[in-house]
Parts: sequence; C-alpha cells; structure tokens
Amino acid sequence: MKWSNEYRIGIAAIDAQHKRLFELIQELTEALHSGLRGSDVARTLEALDQYKTRHFQLEEKYMRESGYPGLEEQQKAHVYFGRRFAQLQDSLKDSGLTLELMNSIQDELSQWVTEHVTGLDKKFGKFYQDRSQ
Repeated sequence: MKWSNEYRIGIAAIDAQHKRLFELIQELTEALHSGLRGSDVARTLEALDQYKTRHFQLEEKYMRESGYPGLEEQQKAHVYFGRRFAQLQDSLKDSGLTLELMNSIQDELSQWVTEHVTGLDKKFGKFYQDRSQ
C-alpha cells in the first residue's frame, strides 16, 4: 500500500497520520509475506491498532472543533473498523496465522483505509478547507 498525494485531504496533521497508516499497513503486508511468525505479526498489528486509535481521536477532534456535520457518520465508521480490526486480532490469537487470515488482514485493512480516506475523510477535508476560507 503506497501513499500518494491523491490521498491528501488538505489538513497537514491528518495527512501526516494517513501517510503513516499507509506505511504501517505496507510494513504489515511485507511482514505477512516474509514468513514472520504469528507472534511477530500480532505485535505489528498491535502497533497499528494503537496508531489507528490515536489517529481516529485526532480526526474526531478536528471534526468536533470545526462543527463538522458528518462527525457521527465518521465515528460509526471508526467503531466498525475498530471492531473488525479486533476480530482479525482475535482470529490470529485463536487460529494462528493461516493463509486465509493473512489474506483477510492484508485485503481488508488496505481496502477499508483506502476507501475511508478517499471517501469520508476527503469529504471532511473539503468541509474543513471551505470553512477556513
């Protein structure tokens, strides 16, 4: 998963965190394909989990402070992703790193983050930029 400027939403702090999320997911993808043990993948997932939590908090702070009307929709999306992320972590603990789980982790994380950034987050970026002018 490679970062490109097409993912920028125009808020420097959030863009920097998005870029780091993309990098962490890329690192996770590389770890999955390099033959690391499940415990190593679990540690990488935990680091990503902690980072995404801080990121969601920052995004929601910006949204609250700017009076963004789409905050509730964003919060629901963040909760959904958090739950699905926890399910993937639980599957790793319960079943170990299977090929099916490896593919789910890689595909779901990449797809959700990409769609979320290019959808809901871009909408917020436009709102924020319009308000700032």
